[in-house]
Amino acid sequence: MKNKLMHLSNETINLDFVNKVEKLSGSSVRRCMQCGKCSAGCPMATFMEHPPNRIVRLLQLGQGKRILAGRSIWYCASCETCTTRCPNTVNLAAIMDALRKLSWDADGPSKESYVQLANRLFIENIRTYGRQYEMRLGAVFNLRSGRLLKDFLLGPKLISRGKLKVFHQKNRNLDEIEAIFSRIEEMRKKGEAL
Repeated sequence: MKNKLMHLSNETINLDFVNKVEKLSGSSVRRCMQCGKCSAGCPMATFMEHPPNRIVRLLQLGQGKRILAGRSIWYCASCETCTTRCPNTVNLAAIMDALRKLSWDADGPSKESYVQLANRLFIENIRTYGRQYEMRLGAVFNLRSGRLLKDFLLGPKLISRGKLKVFHQKNRNLDEIEAIFSRIEEMRKKGEAL
């Protein structure tokens, strides 16, 4: 989709999507003047099909589908270099977070569905155990991603070196952790959090 010609019309421009991004991020894409300082400083720009300034330009043109179809938002390291360098105070890091959230919520598989799966399992582990349980994370990820035997030979090596624990204890403060998750869910319902 990167090198395809872009046709702008009422059918291809999705301003509702742009408004959602701006509301979630708290930053206006209209403030961007395309100076390129964000992309020049971005440590991940060379890996992105759409560098940060192009992401903003595509948003300005209402091309949300084009952004979500690519991998660029998943390569963002959230280092906030782009936000720091922006002369017009466009919070590009927050815009990238909002785009990932909207991609996560979108129907259909994303190009980076493995990233989404890993994120979901990571958070599920934290909520269930109060800390990360690597053995479960790896096993469930491989099972759900359809790559069951991936890392099969690596597991015994990590266990024998004490780097991976077979059994895991729950955190004693699980009630407090659950309260944090409940607070975040409440904030999301009110539109105060991503």
